[in-house]
Amino acid sequence: MNASTTATARAARKKPAPEPGQPDKFNAIQKVCAILRVLAQRSPLRLTDIADATSLNKATALRILNSLIQEGFVARVAGAKTYELGQEARVMAVGARRSVDIAELAQPSLLRLSERSADTALLSVRSGVEALYLARSVGSHPLQPNYLQIGSRRPLGVGAGALALLVWLPDAEIEAVIEVIVPRLAKSPRITPKFLRERITSARKIGHTVLIDAAFPGMGGVGVPVRDDAGEVVAALSIGAASDRIRRREAELADMLKKEAQVLARAIAQAPKNGRVAARSG
Repeated sequence: MNASTTATARAARKKPAPEPGQPDKFNAIQKVCAILRVLAQRSPLRLTDIADATSLNKATALRILNSLIQEGFVARVAGAKTYELGQEARVMAVGARRSVDIAELAQPSLLRLSERSADTALLSVRSGVEALYLARSVGSHPLQPNYLQIGSRRPLGVGAGALALLVWLPDAEIEAVIEVIVPRLAKSPRITPKFLRERITSARKIGHTVLIDAAFPGMGGVGVPVRDDAGEVVAALSIGAASDRIRRREAELADMLKKEAQVLARAIAQAPKNGRVAARSG
């Protein structure tokens, strides 16, 4: 075991004991995180090394490893009695780096959109069957959709940006997403599978999404996809505002969004290919 792994073991041992009455689930989560952390620092590792580095007994470490293998977060090295991070963990790492990059690259576009529209501009990305809001910029108009917070999630299709992430997926995937999210649409009764299919057809014709009084009464939004240099949709830009402001300016807002989506797409294409944005000078 090298110095890095030994240091991790010492850090694990220094963690304070859980408070009396604290749920066992918290301890279980700590154990899982400890194993993933060790494998991220140095792998492949034998079961003995993992148990030693995490201060877990072998039986517990093996049980957790088997569960992580089933979920794809850990993999056994073929032909060896060692373990390494699995495909799911690698996908998460790539996704996290990409998300941070896109959020940073989108800031100029979000600022311009919120300034010119006076409304809230948002950047969202897909996370399974949900849209995750990564960044936003709030305009000067006194009525803003304060339910749209960074880090919040909504089912794909529930919101203009969330719908833009759904519209240009393959038809079979769209149908699968709709089937999965049906139970989650109870909070937005106006958004039904039929409604989503109609909105998808319309958006594909005009190149942008628009929802008015759908997700939230009195509020609406316009959204557009952001594509990478391979043409894949990697994010969505949207503007949220009071319904009457969307009705009056749909074409104007859509035009602004499409231009900024092109700007952001170019920035993504020109970003370093190692998954990280170059550090700021100074």
